[in-house]
Amino acid sequence: IRRTRAGLVTRSLANVVDVLVVALLVAGGYAAVSAARFLLSPTTFTFPAPAPATLLLLGLFVQAVYFTVTWAVAGRTYGDRLLGLRVADDRGTRLGWKRCTTRAALCTIFPIGLVWVLVSRENRSVQDLLLRTSVVYD
Repeated sequence: IRRTRAGLVTRSLANVVDVLVVALLVAGGYAAVSAARFLLSPTTFTFPAPAPATLLLLGLFVQAVYFTVTWAVAGRTYGDRLLGLRVADDRGTRLGWKRCTTRAALCTIFPIGLVWVLVSRENRSVQDLLLRTSVVYD
């Protein structure tokens, strides 16, 4: 079966959903840390105030882990699932952990690589070209 590769708009919408999922995960982590601090010292409790750079780095780390795990285990993120997408290799099969980890790092560090879909005849991002992957309609 030859599947159609997804374009920029669909992939971008899936990424927006994924960013929201990551933001909720980071917010949940913040709530858990706050609750633990409160339980350990309720009389002197103050909410943690991490530096913006710390939150950004934590968010990027969570995003990379989220991408890696969801692509390796399910072949797609939650955003991909909502929009009917799947990440696949050249044969149309699910990626292994190593390729998922590399792809996740590239997508997190260099998200602008997605824009290459606009000039690619095959609707492939820079990350797809480097790793021989595709985002296809499932």
